[in-house]
Amino acid sequence: MADSKEVPGTAPPTRAEALANEALDPRKEDDVAKAISQLSPEEAAHFVEILERAIKRRRIQLIGYLTGLVVLLVGMFFALAVYGAADEGTFVGWVFFIPFIAVGLIFFLFGRWANRVR
Repeated sequence: MADSKEVPGTAPPTRAEALANEALDPRKEDDVAKAISQLSPEEAAHFVEILERAIKRRRIQLIGYLTGLVVLLVGMFFALAVYGAADEGTFVGWVFFIPFIAVGLIFFLFGRWANRVR
């Protein structure tokens, strides 16, 4: 997840952005609640918007991880089926790379999608 402090050429995070990043940490819940009560209405609205984006990013990433897991399990099942059905002496070891390539592609695409959420 790319934060504005990680991306060169972007503005430093505001107070609301820093709170939104901390709000996702359950250990800092009390400190965040105190800090939110001190925000102005504009900052509070900005905080809610940033928090919603962060949650949406994490949801997209979680869906990507689960999709990758399913693709890996199904792909390995079919890879084993192809390997088992191959004639003796035929090299089909390459078939085990396909599920990993698919999972890598899924992680890459879901990661790009999560980073584009604005």
